[in-house]
Amino acid sequence: MADKLSIRPEARLIKSIGADLIKDYYAAVIELVKNAYDADSEKVTISLLLTTVNLYGHDAEYLKFIIEDSGEGMSFETIRDAWMVPATSYKLNKKVSSSKKRLFQGRKGIGRYASAILGDYLRMETTDLSGETTIIEIDWKKFESIDKNNIKYLDEIEIEYENEKTDLKHGTKIEIYSPVIKEANEKTKEIEERINWTKTDYKNLLKELRNLLSPLEKNIDDKFEIRLIYENLEKFGFMNEKIDIEPFPILDLYDYRISGKITSDGVGELFYENQNFSNSEENIKFKINIGSEEEKCGFVDIDLRFFDLEPDAIQGLINRGLKDPLTGEYLGKAAARNMLKEYIGIGVYRNLFRIRPYGDSNYDWLELNQKRVNNPTVKFSTNQVVGFINIASEEESNLIEKSAREGLKENKNYDTLKIILAKVISEVESRRYQFRMNSKRGRKPSDNLKETINNLFNFDNVSYKVKTLLESAGIDKTIVLKVEKTLKDEEKSKAKELEKVQDTLVMYEAHAALGKLVQLVIHEGRKPLQFIGANLDNLKQDIEYFIKNVTDTEIQNEILKSVSSNKSHLKTISKLFANLDPLTAKRLSRKKEFNICKNIKENSDFFKNQLEENNISIEIICDKDIMYYGREEDFFIIYTNLIENSVYWLKTITSDKKFISFNAYIENDKVIIDYKDNGPGINIKFANDIFDAGFSTKPEGGTGIGLTLSGQAISRNNGQLEWIKSDIGVFFRLTLNGEDSND
Repeated sequence: MADKLSIRPEARLIKSIGADLIKDYYAAVIELVKNAYDADSEKVTISLLLTTVNLYGHDAEYLKFIIEDSGEGMSFETIRDAWMVPATSYKLNKKVSSSKKRLFQGRKGIGRYASAILGDYLRMETTDLSGETTIIEIDWKKFESIDKNNIKYLDEIEIEYENEKTDLKHGTKIEIYSPVIKEANEKTKEIEERINWTKTDYKNLLKELRNLLSPLEKNIDDKFEIRLIYENLEKFGFMNEKIDIEPFPILDLYDYRISGKITSDGVGELFYENQNFSNSEENIKFKINIGSEEEKCGFVDIDLRFFDLEPDAIQGLINRGLKDPLTGEYLGKAAARNMLKEYIGIGVYRNLFRIRPYGDSNYDWLELNQKRVNNPTVKFSTNQVVGFINIASEEESNLIEKSAREGLKENKNYDTLKIILAKVISEVESRRYQFRMNSKRGRKPSDNLKETINNLFNFDNVSYKVKTLLESAGIDKTIVLKVEKTLKDEEKSKAKELEKVQDTLVMYEAHAALGKLVQLVIHEGRKPLQFIGANLDNLKQDIEYFIKNVTDTEIQNEILKSVSSNKSHLKTISKLFANLDPLTAKRLSRKKEFNICKNIKENSDFFKNQLEENNISIEIICDKDIMYYGREEDFFIIYTNLIENSVYWLKTITSDKKFISFNAYIENDKVIIDYKDNGPGINIKFANDIFDAGFSTKPEGGTGIGLTLSGQAISRNNGQLEWIKSDIGVFFRLTLNGEDSND
């Protein structure tokens, strides 16, 4: 095309990429502080003061913000070609500062325009290393297109400046003016004054500045100090003060801590400790299967500190000497809880600086609270952890900050970071669970549900206590015996109700297994249905053609072939639902004799496609046909949970040969079924915990009921399920003891 057009932005674009994009006053200050760091300044001073100045032809009072640094300053060329250019690529291309080689924080080229939210008028004075001083003044109101008939374009706004050689020290000073607002009180009609800065803004800015710098990274050779000054604002409720900003201190006392590094390839080398008892230190190594190169998120440095919040746990911290990190004073329980609230959150840092909003106490970016709702016995919530995560540069990690400074872009690399952190936190959760069970801290461990229900319907203990009480009161022995008999009769009358409750429990256990398989059913059933749907279209065309050409034997064969294929796939679907049918029963089925080997084969076939997709082979060894008297649907529950767990964990390893094996045989008149895989296995530390309801080592938070249901299912068939230590993968043994009279 010969004709051409150019994009011509309106002047209000500056407001859109500045004040409208970053809506918090304190966030705008943070952007200017980062610019001071990028300029190689060792110090930045933020001042808020009341001043009288003539900006628009008359004297008026203004809240004045001053952000002043001692950096390398800017030459006139840098101002013209970079500072004045929205979305400049200057820092993006340069990457590091001139002398200190600091990795640039502000790389979007728009952060400075956020200063417009602080005030309408900006004055900047900057002196570069050669002594060249440039002064510019910007009235942000000029960039607003109020009159639709007089639209202003960006290239029409002229900025006045001065430029000369001076003896001033290098650095940059930015002054922003926000007018004192005078309004009449609706009730008293008196004129009242206020400024666009509240006590909440004061608190938030102080917290943001303290949160800005990582407490983990302290480079003595490259210091960066921040000072905050309030001056002459007493009538608005702010005292004159000078505050030297220090990062929030690291809490040296905690219950559990894990720290270390994860490489870009997913290799973790971490150190775990529990301050509640000595000799708890442990080196943890693991490998996360990250996936493709495009999904990697670079190296990750981790330091996470966790707290139990029960009164006895808080008291334990106090007994170990918990102090306020700022005042050095010892704390009581209430003060200790309040202090922890100030520090909680898992912050993400890059090159010393925090990336907002990670680390804010109300920002649950790892969804810890949701996981805890599903499994409160094992999982942490956000108010139990103080964490520091250091990530690599955008080039190395592809963890990219959003333009609005609202965190990182939710890409595959970000998902990988969350997977890594979930894995690290799960390492602490499993060890914490074991410690709390052994020390009786926190929630009481769940008993076997079946035993609990049986105890509810068992009157033996009540009968004994009543008998003892009556005998001690001198009641006639005949009456005592009558009372005992009455209680025993009542227990017998409840037997039917107990049976109903037990049947209902079994039904719910089956439904729990059924729920886990819904996704698999959809996956397995979709392919045959898609095939049948496509095949029926072809079959229809063949039949129509066949009607017209009855003698064509080739078409006849095609029709028969299509019918056979459809029957085969329909059979697959029928078998799929037949396998599920026992789990949908509304009452407990009766025991019957069935073939163990056939049962294993049919249940493992249910996972055939899923195993093939993940390159997992399965081997079934039976020395002969073994018959057993029991409930087949219970074994479906057992095998489903075992295989589902194996598939999950085998997907986390990179081995070319992944396998699951069954070995069924008879030994000492008992049926033994050995189940194995070559996955990552189970840490021997958790051998006593894996059958507890709620316990799970899955990073994203499993339900923790699979093995519990399996154990209860096999106990209904007069058997036991046990974990056996193995050098490779998992090893579970099912021992079936023969016919049980309890049907």
